[in-house]
Amino acid sequence: MEKPLVLIIEDDRDIVALFRHVLDIAGYHTEIVMDGRDAMERLMTIRPDVVLLDMQLPGISGVDILNTIRADERLRATPVVVITAHSNYSDIFPIEPDLFLLKPVDIYQLSDLVQRLKPTHGFMREEPYEKATGLYTFDFFTVRLTFAFERIKQTGVQCFGVLFAAIDPFDALKTRFGKQEFNGFLREMADRFKSTLRPTDTIAWWEDGCFLTLVEEVRTHDVPLKIAERVWDSLADFFEQKDTDLNLRANLGVLICDSKYANVDEILSDVRLARELLRNELTSRPTIYDRDSLFKNRQA
Repeated sequence: MEKPLVLIIEDDRDIVALFRHVLDIAGYHTEIVMDGRDAMERLMTIRPDVVLLDMQLPGISGVDILNTIRADERLRATPVVVITAHSNYSDIFPIEPDLFLLKPVDIYQLSDLVQRLKPTHGFMREEPYEKATGLYTFDFFTVRLTFAFERIKQTGVQCFGVLFAAIDPFDALKTRFGKQEFNGFLREMADRFKSTLRPTDTIAWWEDGCFLTLVEEVRTHDVPLKIAERVWDSLADFFEQKDTDLNLRANLGVLICDSKYANVDEILSDVRLARELLRNELTSRPTIYDRDSLFKNRQA
């Protein structure tokens, strides 16, 4: 498989040498750009898997480059790791990057970050959208989930939510429609789902009739719960309008994720567990879960 490409935009030769050394060992292909204008020109012709971006660059600033990446439809989903000497980064950037590396960067910090991000290999070069629903693919969602997890590992204070909405009975729904009509139903349902979310929320089509949404920047449980309530009401209205006589419903919950989790696989395992619990509870409204509340069920 082709090596994932990391574009390193940095004018400090010592830092560049460190990054290239660690990334080469980890199995990445690296490309170096040391000037802001050259970086802008290069980004017009390539689509890197990850960008390492210094803020203090000759020619054009790192902030302007970050703004350009986020404004470009082709590059918008590319993960950006900002290299900065400012620890209060949340108050500095008009557009939030995915992760930060604080100067002075040492080889152990960089190696640890690269190893934890390794599951993202190759995902950014694939088409990020799922054909039937027009939503992000699960692979792309996993990339975004990985970077959200790394961010809370860095800060240690914030958390994020993974909202899941499982359509029930999904198998009966698939049997009722032909493929084209079924895909049209899914697309309509996905559009209704998206209309209730924030622009920054990442929504994907998962497995067996389940939507996943990454709700970032969560400080309290109130925010994801309010979003979940809006989604539940919207989908309930959609099912009522369609009147399929299947008594369709959305089993909807939110897993609150913090830095206590070991990795992304553990998070997704808890999402599956919470989904199964919610299906058995047959509750009529969204439910909030977290790592501690699932502990006993996880041990069973």
